[in-house]
Amino acid sequence: MTVGGKDKRALSTPLLMMTVLAVASSLGAVPASRIACGMCEEPDRFVRLQISTKDRPAESTQLFSHPFHWSPEQWKPILRSIYVQKLGQGVLFFPAPNGPTQPAFTEAEVGYLSETLTRAFAKAKPSEVVVFGLASPKTREMTEITTGAWYVKDAQLHLILGNYREAVTMSSVRELLWQDPLHMIAGPLYEFVPGPHQSLIREDNGIKTFLLPEAPQLALNYQELSLETPPVDSSYDRGSPPSAYRDASLESKLQRLKQIHDDGLITDGEFAAKKKALLDGF
Repeated sequence: MTVGGKDKRALSTPLLMMTVLAVASSLGAVPASRIACGMCEEPDRFVRLQISTKDRPAESTQLFSHPFHWSPEQWKPILRSIYVQKLGQGVLFFPAPNGPTQPAFTEAEVGYLSETLTRAFAKAKPSEVVVFGLASPKTREMTEITTGAWYVKDAQLHLILGNYREAVTMSSVRELLWQDPLHMIAGPLYEFVPGPHQSLIREDNGIKTFLLPEAPQLALNYQELSLETPPVDSSYDRGSPPSAYRDASLESKLQRLKQIHDDGLITDGEFAAKKKALLDGF
């Protein structure tokens, strides 16, 4: 859909927006949050810490594996490995094809998120998730907004997209999303395209899921993914899905495995087992 089409779509739904705000107000206060760092709060983007709540089906009521320590250079290839595609907007019995696969985050967003996620996760408590919001002005009246949350549970990194490239014209709607990033304005317009060591998480809540669609959620096996993700300076087609990446060499995998072990992300036993598995497969 063109920017003009999104503009018309956004401008044609004021009643829907008012309904959303009314429902949000009736649900009470949004989850408590706190600032993670100075650069984490900017006018058009933020990354902050938020208490996980029981009414979020996508968020486990159990404690998360936080704090989580990763460097910006470790975050960048993981962020670049995440792809999405726009869902086809068909009518009744005439489904439309999905859009092309595309990177979930721009290079500017990768740079910002890699720095701020590093700081936020280092301060995250086991009861908190890391929420974010990204705003991209398209016209004087319309802004595209992406919001969501991250958390680590055991050996998996989870990403929830509350809203992705959602066209917003009302400042009150943006304020709502800035306060509650997991509040969905409408049903999901995009879906994740999982690559190697990535999987979709689907919640099955019966009639509730039918009436209130769940936000797309992606689980990443970050230890394995970090071993096989291409180096930052390697050349690859940003329009190709993650499965098109060339495999990293054994040497680079062993180096990344050692780095993960040195950072304390895996135990001595896990390091020895994974190293043996890599060497056995050589």
